[in-house]
Order: sequence, then structure tokens, then C-alpha cells
Amino acid sequence: MKAAKITVGEVSYFLVLDGEAMFQIRDDFGGTKILLEAVEPDTREAFEATCTAAALLAERGELIRRRLGYEPGKIPERDDFLLLVRPFEVVDLKNAVIRAITLGYGREVETEDGGEYDEGLEELNQKKTPYGGAVLCGLSVTEALFMPPGEVFDLWELYLKAHGKKGNKEGE
Repeated sequence: MKAAKITVGEVSYFLVLDGEAMFQIRDDFGGTKILLEAVEPDTREAFEATCTAAALLAERGELIRRRLGYEPGKIPERDDFLLLVRPFEVVDLKNAVIRAITLGYGREVETEDGGEYDEGLEELNQKKTPYGGAVLCGLSVTEALFMPPGEVFDLWELYLKAHGKKGNKEGE
């Protein structure tokens, strides 16, 4: 399982969206889409929702680590995040929650020759969505829309290079 790593108060946590976390998010927030919409604004309520989600995802990550044989670490509570996240770390925490959810719903598929097949990239190439690449890079569509187009395209180029894909610029 893939996890989003975040360090809060000098303790590293691994945020994981597994089946149990998905159902807990449905119970607490009404679904992952509603959760992502709840954490987006720059408000106290959004921060509290982010901390609630981070605590749940970090708990799942810690339980998985233990199941894999790692030394038991601390299972954080919502208040740990509420108290220890500094103002400049709020965006990092939100991004870690978003990344954990993205990774949790991601699917790794291997081709017949043993290479990796990126379904999200293939779907994006077929739809030609202008800001869809930003979502694959861990940003929300709203964040991408507020970015200058050049930054979005640069981010997309970096994503392609990191995943061994050729860029779409002339001469490549």
C-alpha cells in the first residue's frame, strides 16, 4: 500500500486510505468527495475537517505498519493535529490528506512486458482535460485553476518525466 508521509511535531505519520478508512469517511463526511470539498477552504472548519481526516488516515497507516511487522508507533488523535500543526504546515497537511486519498483510490496495473501502465495518465490523454494533470500531481482542480497556466503545464511536464513518459513539446 502506498502512503502519504507527513511530519507533525517531529513525528512522522503515514496517511493511508484503505477500505475501512473509506467507509469511515463516508460515515463521518458523506464521502471522500465531500471531505475533499470540506478541507479546501481556508477556514477553521476546513482545518478541523483536515485534522479529523489526517488522524483517521494516520491511524490506518500505523495499523498497517504494525501488521507489516514494523515497531509500533504512536496512533495520533485529532487533537494531536489540532495542537501541533503550525500555520505554515496547514497546506502541507491538506496536501497529504489529498495525496493519501489519491493514492488509496489509485490502481497499479502491469503490462504484459512487466512495465507499469498508468490508467490515470491514459484516461487524461484520451480526455485532453487541461487541468487534469494537476490532479494527478496531487493538487485539487481549484488549486490548479488559481495557478498561472505556465505553472500547471510545467508541473505536468515534471509529472511526465517522473513517470518515464515523453513530454509533448516540440523536439522531444
